[in-house]
Amino acid sequence: MDRESLMKWSEGVSMGVKGLLLRKLRSLLSTLGIVFGVAAVISMVSIGEGARIEAIEQIELLGTNTIRVKHLELTGEMGQEAAQSFSRGLTRDDVQLIRERLSDAEGIAPLRFVDAEARFEGREAIAQIVGTSPEHEKVTNFRAAEGRFLTDLDVYDSKNVCIVGSEVAGELFGWQSALGARLRIGTGSFTVVGVMESKSVREGRAAAVKVRNINRDIYIPITTSLRRFPVSRDPLAIDEFVVQVARADGLQRAADEIQEVLHQQHREAEDYEILIPEELLAQAQRTQRLFNVIMASVAGISLLVGGIGIMNIMLANVSERTREIGIRRAIGATKVDVMMQFLIETVLICLAGGVIGIVVGAGMGKVITLYAGWRTVFSFLSIVIAFGTATTIGIIFGLFPARRAAELDPVRAIRFE
Repeated sequence: MDRESLMKWSEGVSMGVKGLLLRKLRSLLSTLGIVFGVAAVISMVSIGEGARIEAIEQIELLGTNTIRVKHLELTGEMGQEAAQSFSRGLTRDDVQLIRERLSDAEGIAPLRFVDAEARFEGREAIAQIVGTSPEHEKVTNFRAAEGRFLTDLDVYDSKNVCIVGSEVAGELFGWQSALGARLRIGTGSFTVVGVMESKSVREGRAAAVKVRNINRDIYIPITTSLRRFPVSRDPLAIDEFVVQVARADGLQRAADEIQEVLHQQHREAEDYEILIPEELLAQAQRTQRLFNVIMASVAGISLLVGGIGIMNIMLANVSERTREIGIRRAIGATKVDVMMQFLIETVLICLAGGVIGIVVGAGMGKVITLYAGWRTVFSFLSIVIAFGTATTIGIIFGLFPARRAAELDPVRAIRFE
């Protein structure tokens, strides 16, 4: 851009700013539609990004490349059919069978949830007692931050040892070390040999993928849970097991193989369900995309209304400033100069609305996080989208008034009263 062109642009911006300042209230009102539209865009992108990151984090808590098989407690007619087929439900035998039949399995961890109270020196914690195996640490990528996790010897000897979650450790032991402490679980005494690392867990209706708060788990050997806390269903009954496969693209094939094995083992009784966390993530993302489309439509309508309002106001400005346009043309201004003057004014209005809209949108994100419990992430992408949208609206809806101003006949414009 040469010096002359640069001076023309500078003069156009200066005249645009002066024109807007002469009509402050009108200029302010014309920005409101852009403000609300851009604020909607900012909040939409922030909610969408927050939901995406949150869903990924929740899936990571379930473990990567994993398949979860859960026991279903059947009732009514389905329960009677399962009883007639003599299905035992999920048991440790199923885990062993899957281990032998599934070649792609990197690890299999059984889970058995126990209803029991956890107490230490008169203090009680709300916790979930989980009987599992040493493979749980690898399969779920959830490790001990202090001490150790379960070992094969703990399982083989059915030892009374436990590993506590970070929140449970804080409630029961405070600032003192939990390692070596004797914890009462039900009627038994367990030695704390480890404290799990803390994980960020999203709970409540706003969570993208539902998972329990694993920071409140207490892990004990699966054999200990079966010996000390028996159930009537089966001596080897478990509630769930997690299978980790080598590659993500082998998840569906592995799930089909598990389905085939369990179908035979349970004598066709459908007293279990197979869940692939990555499919849950895909479902959550599909739901989020639908939500984003709805939000984008609302934001688009707001911007459309704001753009139409700006166009109406700029047309009124052209009518009021007809004599000014005629004088400019008479002293040498070209059609392009006049057109750029009004187009610059429109773009400046939209950019001002964009800046205010970004601030309002960021504030809306904070309010949504505070009161609705939804996670929002204010990103650079949202700023680029907001400014790009505001500039585009300014050019599109400012072009017609600007061309109309440029096409005015100079002689008639000077005579206009």
